[in-house]
Formats: sequence, C-alpha cells, structure tokens
Amino acid sequence: MVDGQIYGGLAQGIGLALTEDFEDLKKHTNLLSCGLPYIYDVPDDIEIIYNITPRPYGPNGSAGVGEAPLTAPHPAILNAIYNACGVRIYKVPALPEVIKAGLEKLANQ
Repeated sequence: MVDGQIYGGLAQGIGLALTEDFEDLKKHTNLLSCGLPYIYDVPDDIEIIYNITPRPYGPNGSAGVGEAPLTAPHPAILNAIYNACGVRIYKVPALPEVIKAGLEKLANQ
C-alpha cells in the first residue's frame, strides 16, 4: 500500500508539471481531457527508500505517505527543463507550446 501511495504521489507531480490543465472548463469537461497521466507516463523503476518512523497514535504505528511524494516531481521536472534548454517555467503545466515560446523568447534576446 505504501508503494501505491508513493507512485500515486509521483504520478500527481508528473501530471502537475507536464500535462494537467483544468483552466478551460469548456475544453476540459472530463478527467481524460484534463491531461491526467496514464500508467505508462509514470516510471516504475524508481528506487524507493523507506524512512520508517512509527507514529504512536496511527493504526499499528502507521501514518499517511501520499502527500510527500507530490512535493518533488514538479520542481524537479521544471528544473530539468531549465537545465536542458534554458527556459524557466513559472506556471504549470509545462506544455510543449509554453517551452517553445520560451525558446523563441530566448532566441530573440
């Protein structure tokens, strides 16, 4: 269950960075058209390192783990885009047309 929570949080972060767009409510009328990542969009060869800290008030000493994996993917992806091509993205998702516009802006400077 912990692995599922971790992969779910990573999927959310990847979607947030690259594809999820809920702005145009006329265009995005269902979850499929909102750009939620598919199962094959999430790498499954990630090494998960567990830091086990028992919680005395949780069931059997457990605690939730789903939110923590959501904090890293989108800034990591946006920084990777910057490192790869010099375009700093300030608003997600980093759609191809947004990156292209950034590249054109850089070329015109």
